[in-house]
Amino acid sequence: MQIWVERWTQLLKQLEQQGAWVHPLKIAPVATEQELSIVEERLSIRIPSEFRNLLLHCSRQVGMYWSLPDEALLPIELEETPSGDFGWSLEELEFPDFGGEGENLDEQLYLQFHTAGNGDALLIRIEDGSVWYWSHEEDEFDLLAGSFKIYTERATALGCIGADCGQHRQFCSEDGLDLSLTSSEIWLEWLEQYFTLTLRQAMSNLESLLIYVSMHGVEDSVPEAFAQFDPSTVYYALRNKIEQSLPPANKEAWSEVLVKVCAVEASDWVRTLWSDKNNIPSRIRDYLTANCLPAEEGLSLVLQDIDKKTVDSYTALHRLRHFHNPKTIAWMKSYVSFPIDGWSTLFAESQPSAEMLFEWLSGSEVERLTAIRAVWQMMQQEIAPTTCVDKDNWRQLLAFWKENEILRKNKQLFSQALAGLDSW
Repeated sequence: MQIWVERWTQLLKQLEQQGAWVHPLKIAPVATEQELSIVEERLSIRIPSEFRNLLLHCSRQVGMYWSLPDEALLPIELEETPSGDFGWSLEELEFPDFGGEGENLDEQLYLQFHTAGNGDALLIRIEDGSVWYWSHEEDEFDLLAGSFKIYTERATALGCIGADCGQHRQFCSEDGLDLSLTSSEIWLEWLEQYFTLTLRQAMSNLESLLIYVSMHGVEDSVPEAFAQFDPSTVYYALRNKIEQSLPPANKEAWSEVLVKVCAVEASDWVRTLWSDKNNIPSRIRDYLTANCLPAEEGLSLVLQDIDKKTVDSYTALHRLRHFHNPKTIAWMKSYVSFPIDGWSTLFAESQPSAEMLFEWLSGSEVERLTAIRAVWQMMQQEIAPTTCVDKDNWRQLLAFWKENEILRKNKQLFSQALAGLDSW
């Protein structure tokens, strides 16, 4: 047990050092014979001997949880991003509930020792002490190991990977968790590199730096690290990552790197995305357009494309929010309608002037309510208009609508804006 604890402690320490989210390791004291007897009497069975000895001589409860940062991109060979969810508990030890009506005799064949984050169960088969996973949605069983010791050893070796099926199935053969699988070897190699590769080491060559960025994103000092390499070479390397990555999330992540590192070099390529056939999703093309092309040119391209179809608030929001351009507000005026949540957010994120806000507050009902919600969002986020606010005129207008709005929630928005006006 002590060897396992040392390995768990080291694992969590290394993960935390690399920016992963880590929940403190929980190791409870051992159980007593009396406590075990109480549970066994309640269940009318004897706890399988190997697990019983673990509870009696090692710990009554173990728990650990961790997850990688959003910036971490895993090898494409892995179907799911691993995370940590490992442990057992005497208090949770119970016959599983496989659902359905009436008595299910299969439930009496297992003991549930841990519940996965998705609600599925980790089980010990009472007859032989083997460890299984049960999926409540699929009503399927996966063998994880022939014994609890083997399960703990292999799960620990894999980084105490999560208990749900998306986590462990990619590391399982017909005999359970299998360290010899290609997927297991790829994951363990990646994890070791994640723990050990430093930015200083990664700066030795461009390929190593790309690997580091795929694990940690573009930290503050990363753009400087890229600056030592030829800008054109960096651009083509990042463009290749975007084009060759299969998961859209990976394309998106590499696009963010390109924007921060070589936006100017990518401008001609981004223009071709609007005319050539390619595998770049439209949302990523919009993001690259907003950040790699001159503001007027990029906004014009996206607006022309939006105008080809029926315009709704959330499409406009997701396609235009990267521009932060007040010309967006002039464009949306002819489209804005209820419901206005998307429109108000887009308004707030488009760098409105005080005059623009005041004009909309003085306009039609849909314009007024869009603007007041935008005002409240800006105040909440401590974003001021791009020009000075004439507070006397604003107080008069806000007070008028505070008194004359019919709905209480709208009155409250104007009241809140009045209260926050001095912060502008």
